[in-house]
Amino acid sequence: MHEKSEQVNVVTSYDQVKNCQFLSELVGTEGKWYNYFFISNRELTTASMNDLKNQANTISANHVYIKEKMEFATSVTFIGQAYSCINE
Repeated sequence: MHEKSEQVNVVTSYDQVKNCQFLSELVGTEGKWYNYFFISNRELTTASMNDLKNQANTISANHVYIKEKMEFATSVTFIGQAYSCINE
């Protein structure tokens, strides 16, 4: 994860971002059919979350509201919405 991405807050309640500016839909994912044997579920989930945070940081979002988590046999994917929140 990029250093500045650590400041991105991941939330699961829309109430936490309802007064913020919506920026973009995001999809964070990790795992491929050829490497999932070598990566634990914990590492797949963490890497997917880091991917989401890195994308959010790239567009200057400081919050991501996670809408869905999809688990496949070979990967973990989070679908979320990026927001810029002024008053945290």
